[in-house]
Amino acid sequence: MGRAGHSFGLLRRNRDFAALWGAELFSTLGDRVHRVALAALVYRLTGSLTETGIAFVATALPDLLFGLAAGSFVDRWDRRRAMIVSNLLRVPAVVLIPVVAHIHLWLVYLILFWVNTLALVFRPAKTALLPSIVKSDELHAANSLNGIMENTADVLGYPLGGILVSTASVWFGSEQGLAAAFIFDGLMFVVSALCIASIRPRGAPPERDAVTSSIWHDMREGVAFTWRQPLVRANTAVMLLGPLTLGATFPLLVGYAWEVLGGGEWEYSMLGTGISVGSILAGFWLTSLSSVRTGLSVVVGLVVMGLGVMGTAMVSHLWLAVALMAISGMGSMMVLVPSVTLVQRHTPDRLLGRVFAVRSTLIFAAMIITNAVGGVAGERFGVRESLFFCGSALVALVLLASVFPSVRASDTPPMLADEPQVAMDEA
Repeated sequence: MGRAGHSFGLLRRNRDFAALWGAELFSTLGDRVHRVALAALVYRLTGSLTETGIAFVATALPDLLFGLAAGSFVDRWDRRRAMIVSNLLRVPAVVLIPVVAHIHLWLVYLILFWVNTLALVFRPAKTALLPSIVKSDELHAANSLNGIMENTADVLGYPLGGILVSTASVWFGSEQGLAAAFIFDGLMFVVSALCIASIRPRGAPPERDAVTSSIWHDMREGVAFTWRQPLVRANTAVMLLGPLTLGATFPLLVGYAWEVLGGGEWEYSMLGTGISVGSILAGFWLTSLSSVRTGLSVVVGLVVMGLGVMGTAMVSHLWLAVALMAISGMGSMMVLVPSVTLVQRHTPDRLLGRVFAVRSTLIFAAMIITNAVGGVAGERFGVRESLFFCGSALVALVLLASVFPSVRASDTPPMLADEPQVAMDEA
């Protein structure tokens, strides 16, 4: 516990990291309330898992279309200001969602597309900003703390979303209950932007006059680095197995909450809470470690995720399902923290936004396919059957991939700040 306590001391010692941590806490809290409200809104209006899947596709589609370009802009812009603008522009959009839903559902999909296009800037900018406000040897602790924070927001946000939607719906009517949740999300974006405004990262943003390469060149450079750096390439490939198989669980868990558990917003929010509790427990464990064997942690984490989903498919009791989703959440943290730290250590600062954008684009491309397939599969083959298939497919594919030494490889000493091109020449 001593090392974990030292890691948490980073929040006290580093004011800028504490501000970034708080910004993400508020933003994530609003997002989880938003997810519960969105699932309830679409399912109440349509009763269709296919339509629910389309809503998740609209959420992920911008990453496929614009993700690479967003990473290039993040590396050109002041990352702190980009995050502030991204947050503030999303406020009016999320507040409008329950208003336009009763005009036509496709207007909701368009707004979700816009909101998540703006999020394309926020996500890689946040991860790329971190090495400029914490030391290299503190990155593992910082990423663990970020994971704990995000999942703490899940633990608070999912139940809050369920309570907010359910209670406000009883008091004011179903439409006002959903509107209250989306307004809360907008307020959280404002608070997050205020936190980011207080950050003062080390070093200056790149000179605009020095940026002479084209966006296309920047995008190609980010893809080339991801492909040529062996550790980053192997980690990216095995990480993709998660969204390729478990991306379908987003719409399936909506059907699971309403159909298998016979509930609604509360049951759905509890499933998300279970994932988050497991992630927090794993985050504390990771924070207590001085180092992690990245390849082994990712492989074991993905297998644990798959087993948790398989177990959930086999039960129909809420708290058993929550416990099994917690196991899956523990696995997800074992994948996320070592993977993010590896990329931050082995990628030059000028390429961080692009490399994280490449990975995000690939992940969301996989999720677009499986989100759509998950909704259709749940209606055609059954929710529980589809969940079990997703979990077992992940376990089988990960075990097959672990045969390759590069997948099981441990991390190596981090790249020095003055060695930006070493990995580019390894091919």
